[in-house]
Amino acid sequence: MAGYVLGAGLAAYAALLFLSNRSAIKGDHDAAPLLFLIRDGAVTDANFAGGHALVHIDGPDAAIDRLRLLLTRGFDNPGRLIAPPDSEGDITAESRDGRLQATRHVVGESIRLKLRQIVDGTPSSDDIHVQRAIESELETLRANTAAAPFLLWRQNADGEITWANRAYMTAIETSQGAPHKVWPLPTLFPSLRTTALSRDGQRISLHDANGHDEAWYDCHVAPVGPDLLCTAIPADEAVRSENRRREFTQTLTKTFAELATGLAIFDRERRLVLFNPALLDLTNLPSDFLTSKPSLVGFLDRLRENRVMPEPRDYRSWRTSIAELEAAAADGTYSETWSLPDGQTYHVTGRPHPDGAVALLFEDISAEMSLTRRFRAELERSQAIIDAMDDAVAAFSAAGRLALTNRAYRDLWGDDGADGLVGREIGDVMRRWHALSQPSPAWGDFRDYAQRSHDREEWTANVTMLDGRHLACRFVPQKGGETLAIFRVQTSSPVEVRFRHAV
Repeated sequence: MAGYVLGAGLAAYAALLFLSNRSAIKGDHDAAPLLFLIRDGAVTDANFAGGHALVHIDGPDAAIDRLRLLLTRGFDNPGRLIAPPDSEGDITAESRDGRLQATRHVVGESIRLKLRQIVDGTPSSDDIHVQRAIESELETLRANTAAAPFLLWRQNADGEITWANRAYMTAIETSQGAPHKVWPLPTLFPSLRTTALSRDGQRISLHDANGHDEAWYDCHVAPVGPDLLCTAIPADEAVRSENRRREFTQTLTKTFAELATGLAIFDRERRLVLFNPALLDLTNLPSDFLTSKPSLVGFLDRLRENRVMPEPRDYRSWRTSIAELEAAAADGTYSETWSLPDGQTYHVTGRPHPDGAVALLFEDISAEMSLTRRFRAELERSQAIIDAMDDAVAAFSAAGRLALTNRAYRDLWGDDGADGLVGREIGDVMRRWHALSQPSPAWGDFRDYAQRSHDREEWTANVTMLDGRHLACRFVPQKGGETLAIFRVQTSSPVEVRFRHAV
């Protein structure tokens, strides 16, 4: 870290000092070495060159710490050079490479420190830092490229490699099974296109010496003067992710292909990106149209032309319905039944998907709707038949709920259930019968009878209404535990019947 910081500081300072020395060469003034004045453990003064050297060192805030970092780069035991006057006296020391000289001179309570270059064994006041800055910068660049986790190399116009980093050399060893120490280096990516430079790069694979263990790289090329600087970033994880996504998509596609429900998935731009064969069968849209990735509006407009969706009243309402469909599908609330002119019925639902996509599902429910209509027609026919009967009829389910009544029953007991499927509990029905008739044990017996699931036989009873009318009651068990109650108003005096108590 110290070397990196010092290298950055010297490189920034080198340009300033170089301009100063150019003036000295012209004779404007003498080029000075780096001078620092230290007192009480702090840098209290420095010449122009020394001040700029400290300013352009990134790292500590205190100037004395920056000076210590500067000395550490070139000298052994740099702490002696800035030690307090009472612990060290005057010192003259050379840098580890013998190119710099540091002179410490104690003046009272202060320390005067001078750094200058040694030329031919003699200290010089010339620029002592330009070369050191260049060497430090070169060392920093070498360390950076050596530690880079990606392949980096430079090649000339003929494709010959003129420089490569450590990662590239390691890749050569992996590819060939042995280190390659002879220049020129082999080209690992002969298929790399350099004629048309692309910012997006190219993805290229490499194999080891046995032709196995495929490795993928994203390669980029940038012109540097007459040469090309090439990089190859490992892309194995990206390739594996894409393969997993492709396999997952293929699995989904195979699954969707077996579905009878038509599926259409639109991306966030509302372009059709996925559909299954069932969609072709249900919509009769040509496959080339669907594979062209139509927009959602174009897709629905084509459905309207093929009469596979309800015909709108006008174009304005059609556009409004499209906007509402898209918004509802994105919210997951779209669910409509489309009754088509040819008699088919589709149930269409919209569901949101990740990343803003939406899916439309088309389900042919024509058979279910036809069955529902027939069932409803049967119910209406059965209701009409029992409504035509003179006797009042009430059917109770096995759970003891009123399931069906006819018009005569509603007239007799004043029931306001318009369709007869009132669903009331037998206790509520009993209370109404009690309220409109004279006390009779028949009602309690019937309640127990209707709630029993076995040992049931048809039985009858006579009941008198509060208005004096006489009712002949008939209770008939039905399959599944259901019970039928039939009431007939007698116009003459009732005939005595043997009353059977429920046990």
